[in-house]
Amino acid sequence: MTRLLACWLWLAAAPAPAAPPSAAPERPAEAPADADERMDRGLEFLIAKKTSQGAAVLYALYAALPETDLRRDAAAFRLAGALVDLGFVQAGIEFYLEVLTGRRSPDLLGKTLGALRPLYERGLIEEWRFLDGVVYASQYGDLEPDVADFVEYLQALGDLRLGFGTWGRARLETLATTDRLYGWRARYLLAVDRVSQRNDEGAEKLLRQILENAAAPADVRNLASLALARLLYEHKKYEEAWTFYTQVRLPLVEQDVVLLERAWDRIASEDNQRALGMVVGLGAPIYRRLFAPERDLIRAMALRRLCQYRAAHLAVNEFRARYGALVRKARDRAGLREDPQIEQWAAWGTRLAPWARLRTRLRTEKALVSQVGDERLAQHLQTLYTARLAYTEETLNRGLVRAIDQVVDELLRVDEQMSLIDYEIGAGLMKPGGNRAGHVTARSGELPYGSPQAFFRFDGEYWSDELTDFAVISDDRCLR
Repeated sequence: MTRLLACWLWLAAAPAPAAPPSAAPERPAEAPADADERMDRGLEFLIAKKTSQGAAVLYALYAALPETDLRRDAAAFRLAGALVDLGFVQAGIEFYLEVLTGRRSPDLLGKTLGALRPLYERGLIEEWRFLDGVVYASQYGDLEPDVADFVEYLQALGDLRLGFGTWGRARLETLATTDRLYGWRARYLLAVDRVSQRNDEGAEKLLRQILENAAAPADVRNLASLALARLLYEHKKYEEAWTFYTQVRLPLVEQDVVLLERAWDRIASEDNQRALGMVVGLGAPIYRRLFAPERDLIRAMALRRLCQYRAAHLAVNEFRARYGALVRKARDRAGLREDPQIEQWAAWGTRLAPWARLRTRLRTEKALVSQVGDERLAQHLQTLYTARLAYTEETLNRGLVRAIDQVVDELLRVDEQMSLIDYEIGAGLMKPGGNRAGHVTARSGELPYGSPQAFFRFDGEYWSDELTDFAVISDDRCLR
């Protein structure tokens, strides 16, 4: 199994990206005489849920105020919230970050951090830019407890990433004494840090403590369940790992990697029919971007272990038909950048995936600019999104060479294993199967028609609540 340690890779030190281009307008020298009236009018629109009009008034005021005027930060803060409500999340983030980096209005810093926190937790903020460029090296005064925990957690994460482990762990251990959200997140991050130090026993103990405490928030329990399942899998405790894999509850779009790992766990446990069911689930259209040639490998491997030799051989042939041309390109190391499929896999199937998701979101938000009625605000948003998209594309292009190499190496690895399976199929036809007991979910002649369970033939239609529950009924034909 290719280890997909998404929740652990974030501790790897990485250079912070350069600051993105700014789309801020030139500042006037003096404030307009009616600035307070315009501020009040903009807020009245927002209170009345007339967000578009309020955003237009606040942007006009923001653009009219000089940098030294503290009302400019107040306008930017309110404008940021309005833009997020209108669907321009990135534009709102930019205005929030301007308030933070300017540090001209101390009374707004805590409110701004509080507004950015849910956006950060939803993965909508570029973490290194926010952490290294804004939060890590800054000091803040009186903050609400939850916001103070959020800042402390980020600064501890910055310490760990930059190699200041003693400081970072001390911060996390203090934070972990609380039962607030970031106290639980600190416990989880301490477990991750122990994994990075190869202290698996200590990490397992911390993760179990989180899962055994009913007060732990659901999102932290998810992270802990997934991390513990991966840890147990590494130690070949496949049945216990399966128990924790089944406790992971993620949004549908994020379940692809977990499904793949669950399939490998079932292969390792010889529960081949459930492994085949996981492969069926991974065929859902929502996972079309997933680069996982391992799906075909799992399918062929499970069928071969069931001595379903013809079906296994057909699975190998289907892999060759689907990937053969790409495998030849990979072997020759030629034409890789020109192949749109390989480039898409490199963007979505490697550590570039957050940048690929950001690009998609920026394009979606930029398309909404045409609906903005105020010309000046629309022009500002157009400039901002054009600059952000150019920066994101440049970052993706810089990382593509290494990402394509990763994709190519994975494709060649799976192709080599497919060749081995094809050889084993030929050898298996010449001798009886092994003496393994294995798992058998159900045999075609043993459907419990009198039980409350219902069995349905899969017709290619996917339902979101079924993706993790498929099992393929396929006889084990190995001789005992």
